[in-house]
Amino acid sequence: MLTRIAIALAALVGAACLQAQDYQVYVSDTPNFGLPPWQILMYDRDGRNPEIFIDQHLDWPHDILFLEEAGTVLVSNFNSGRVERFDAETGQHIDTFASGIPGPTRMKIGPDGLLYVLSASANARVKRYQLDGAFVDDFTNLGLPRCLGLAWDDRGYLYVSSYDLQIVRLFDRDGIDRGNFVSTNLNGPANIWFDASGDLLVLDYDAGVVARFDQEGRYQGDFIQGLAQAEGVDFLPDGTILIGNGGTSAVKSFTAEGAFVEDFVTSGLGGLSQPSAVVVRVDEVNINPGMADAWFDPSTNGQGFLITVFPDREELFVAWFTYDTERPPDDVTAHLGEPGHRWLTAQGPFEGSTAELTVSLTRGGVFDSAQPPAETDPDSYGTLTLEFLTCNEGRVTYDIPSLGLAGEIPIQRIVEDNVTLCEALR
Repeated sequence: MLTRIAIALAALVGAACLQAQDYQVYVSDTPNFGLPPWQILMYDRDGRNPEIFIDQHLDWPHDILFLEEAGTVLVSNFNSGRVERFDAETGQHIDTFASGIPGPTRMKIGPDGLLYVLSASANARVKRYQLDGAFVDDFTNLGLPRCLGLAWDDRGYLYVSSYDLQIVRLFDRDGIDRGNFVSTNLNGPANIWFDASGDLLVLDYDAGVVARFDQEGRYQGDFIQGLAQAEGVDFLPDGTILIGNGGTSAVKSFTAEGAFVEDFVTSGLGGLSQPSAVVVRVDEVNINPGMADAWFDPSTNGQGFLITVFPDREELFVAWFTYDTERPPDDVTAHLGEPGHRWLTAQGPFEGSTAELTVSLTRGGVFDSAQPPAETDPDSYGTLTLEFLTCNEGRVTYDIPSLGLAGEIPIQRIVEDNVTLCEALR
């Protein structure tokens, strides 16, 4: 069965495109760098209609991070050494999330679900926190001066850019230093990220470019040119790149291939002067690898769904473990398992937060035996629509016409370990 499913999945082409989604763009504005006034601005999906989201409890705000599950947003404040916590909807100050950080700069949630915070001190080690603000540890065993960018590769290795040393340093999954990954062709590295091909892109504040490096750290040329005092970067749902360009007091947009599109936020709109962070907040939860998990309806405990996400194909695979529509007689026995056990599989493309899946019935096999071979009916057994409402809530709508079965099942995760990963990838 698994072989047939793997073959079927490999034959499918993930052609689904992201649907139109509503989102807002938040920009941290530091017009005088170390001197006020400071503000967090909010723009609509077109880069217009600016509003002041936060203008209190700021002290050179450097980065913005939304914790959607908690309904809060964090802002790192360079001067005060604090990460402040605000209400994600109103912008009202709640409390100090963390303090005592010498010059906190970038923040990201790592593969382990912890918050990683960079620092601009002369010997800064990357700090880790629980999402409630509890300090975990200094993750890296080596300190670097003025760290302004961090990213992880598909192995879970951490990359950190040092503006002063003009390098990108590599650390393994345990935070142990693995040496310089990039040490040439950089003037003042700030933000860093990986593209779909696995190349590392480095936003160089001093050089006014985004430089590209391959998976061995070899310089591949400039991906984007013509920037000035650029630091903040994020991505729209369609892959468009947004870069805060302090030299023109604007937020510029580029295609995923690096071609300039337009000034997404025009110069000075809303009083924008020096964008140090650009953050896209999507209203809808996008299906992402963090949703791969075991899900169930607590009211029918003992039944549930195992969900696998194939992000490159934009495909979803579901195994549905349930029971027959009627209990078999008491004298019915089974050699393996329980006579009432049933399972189905479903697969198909997803868009945004929703997947439209075809349900399949596989039968005819014998436990751990190649003979007789199991067969999957070529005709659809039914349909299943899976919609994620949050990173911990979803809804399954099913229709099996041959049995006259149709309905809706609310689902949630059996365990919540992957919620923070889902939030980071949404």
